[in-house]
Amino acid sequence: MENQKKLPKEIDPTVGRNIRHLRIKKGLNIADLANAISSDVGNISRLERAKQGYSDEMIRKIADFFGCPVADLFKPDLPFEQPSTESDIQPTRLKATVWEEGEQDSEEFVEIPLIDVHFSAGSGCMELIEEEEFALIFRRYYLHKLGISAAAAKLVRVIGNSMEPRLADGDVVGINTDDTRIRDGKAYGIRHGDLLRVKYLIEQPDGGVIIRSMNREEFADEQLSYQQRKEQLVILGRVFWSSSTW
Repeated sequence: MENQKKLPKEIDPTVGRNIRHLRIKKGLNIADLANAISSDVGNISRLERAKQGYSDEMIRKIADFFGCPVADLFKPDLPFEQPSTESDIQPTRLKATVWEEGEQDSEEFVEIPLIDVHFSAGSGCMELIEEEEFALIFRRYYLHKLGISAAAAKLVRVIGNSMEPRLADGDVVGINTDDTRIRDGKAYGIRHGDLLRVKYLIEQPDGGVIIRSMNREEFADEQLSYQQRKEQLVILGRVFWSSSTW
């Protein structure tokens, strides 16, 4: 409460702009700066966006952290590094656009739902839950080029590590539910008994199938006979796309 009493009545946007510049220049996120000066993320975020004032103590801590005079934080012309005129790097002309803020063309784009179904890439999970989490945007042309109808495309999240290094725990994959014919070397979303999994499938001459993981050092091949395949295996769709989280 003491710090709040010291906050000025007027907010100087220059201060927030300069703090944000120094923070980014140092390669820090807002949480890093907040921790360094014993503040919280909300205070720093509002200060940088000129939504909140500041106390003398806070400004002094920030200046000390960045190793600059307090007066520098109030300079309207705090120098920003400019690219060298001798550099061959050209500024990008690409700008990020938020999907919801743009004009959505339903003829060009389609929303594919990410459903809450955990296809196991490890030991498996026992429940089948199909509640939509959110949707990702795909171009209809991209799906059409792959021969996939928008209605047949589903997104699911992988769990487990049996498909590493191609698929990691938490990755999202797209499956084409219209494509359930086994083609050797392709990955499929499958239901194996009560387990939901993403695996490579290899069809055998006798009608059986080999279920293969990419991480073969930890996960051995599983072989099903023709009868076991009929009783235990349901192919939900071929994997056509994946997105990895770093």
